Amino acid sequence: MLRLSMAGPLVVAGLACVLGTRPVEAQLEETHEPRFELTPFVGYQWGGSLETFANGVTPSGELELSDEASYGGILGFVTTPESVVEITYLREDANISFNRTAGGTTELGGFAMNYLQLGGRFEFGNSPKLRPFVTVSAGINILDPKTEGIDSDTKFSWSLGTGARYKLGESGRASLRFDARLWVTPVPSGDYGVWCDFYGCFAAEGTAWVTQGTLSGGLGFSF
Repeated sequence: MLRLSMAGPLVVAGLACVLGTRPVEAQLEETHEPRFELTPFVGYQWGGSLETFANGVTPSGELELSDEASYGGILGFVTTPESVVEITYLREDANISFNRTAGGTTELGGFAMNYLQLGGRFEFGNSPKLRPFVTVSAGINILDPKTEGIDSDTKFSWSLGTGARYKLGESGRASLRFDARLWVTPVPSGDYGVWCDFYGCFAAEGTAWVTQGTLSGGLGFSF
């Protein structure tokens, strides 16, 4: 009898847990929370140098991008109240120069960096208005020289960042967003290493890391 008398409350409690644990999507729909975000932004971008090594075509020195304004947009899909899947596009129109190790600088013309990446934003904190966050993303960087006769190239790239959103008004569907990001693009370094084993000798080109930083701000809209 004791087992039967306790079974009822246990079944009721179990059903309550099952019914109370609804998918995040259903909770967002029931509370009419926005599912998408669109944030156009402008920023300031710096960095992007690449060391070169003397070979038959290129002398030793450093390719350097100028620090310039950047712009782009972020499309977000809300997955939980604290996390958002984001597609980010950022473009910087800069100038590139070559600084020779032996001395002297040559201006090479315009050069654009185009980042297109998929990633996530993870918010934290207890404030309903101010929402700090961290971001991580990966995708491509289209390197687009403006010099005639030189083709653009597409490389894998990734980013890490932090920032904050401040919700405006009672509804919070508009917000100010501030980002600080590090962008990293691995490219061939032009420096070759040689090693030998039982099967013979081999040469492989090394990898250089082109890094840029961005500070940006934008006005976001949730819908």
